[in-house]
Amino acid sequence: MNEDFSKNLRKLRLEKKLTQEQVAEKLGVSAQSVSRWETGATFPDVMMLPEISGLYGVLVDDLFKKDTEGYGNLARRLVAEFEVHYKNEDYMAAVSEYERMIKEGSMDAEDYRGYAWLHARMLQISKKRAMECIDKALELSKDDPEYYYSLKETRVWIFAGEVGEGRRCIEEQLQAVKDNPENVQELVCLGWAYYWAKQYEECYRLAKDAIVRFPEEPDLYNLAGDACRELKKYEEAFAYWEKHAGFETGELSSVYSIADCSEELGDYERAYETFMKLVDIAIKDGCDVTAQWPLRRAEGCKAKMEKKE
Repeated sequence: MNEDFSKNLRKLRLEKKLTQEQVAEKLGVSAQSVSRWETGATFPDVMMLPEISGLYGVLVDDLFKKDTEGYGNLARRLVAEFEVHYKNEDYMAAVSEYERMIKEGSMDAEDYRGYAWLHARMLQISKKRAMECIDKALELSKDDPEYYYSLKETRVWIFAGEVGEGRRCIEEQLQAVKDNPENVQELVCLGWAYYWAKQYEECYRLAKDAIVRFPEEPDLYNLAGDACRELKKYEEAFAYWEKHAGFETGELSSVYSIADCSEELGDYERAYETFMKLVDIAIKDGCDVTAQWPLRRAEGCKAKMEKKE
């Protein structure tokens, strides 16, 4: 018998202010069994170790360490493990334990604070990892300009919209435009940097000026439409989106915007017709799953029209 194991069982039980009888009841064994474990006379069934460790708020490995300290509950111990290694599996284990505690109603204020910290820290890690991945994708696609700039727009969204580095992203794109003044895609990326940084006036100004220089670039019309929506210039927004949707490249993002904005403004009939158009396009392309989202939105608009009647 591992001497540290038996000592830890007693120490952790006393920290929890539990009697051997209470532990026995929780584990579904006899008090005599708990006593024999703590004296080192016998060893519990290995299948019970996760249950024992969970009861005492530690990991199974902790039961065998010298002078193991309790953490109040298993969730706090899992958070401590995540804080050391920042492994995804530790994060998921902690989330699972917190969710179990929420369902049983055993969370206190300290637990909710720990749960908040866990998500906030993982959010930071995820954002950093997202930037690393998109930068690697850009590096691997330098020989494919069309795909490269599609990825760069994604990078701008992550950098300015999600990571919260709007000013830095704008500065980078201003330099990129300065270095490549005739590259319309760099202008588009600068426009999206303004957009995701919520500088909608600058975004709109840039898009309008760029359309004069590059009238055949579809992305500029989508950019202008989205900026107008945020500025509540709805007529102009629809005009730009319709222009964008009319390009032979089959641009659909503006069609979604037309439908969504129409619903937002209470024009449910137009929204319904536009969502159904998207449904028809998806089905025609053999994308039945993709068709489900606009179909649900169309049905919602239809219900609102019927309610108004």
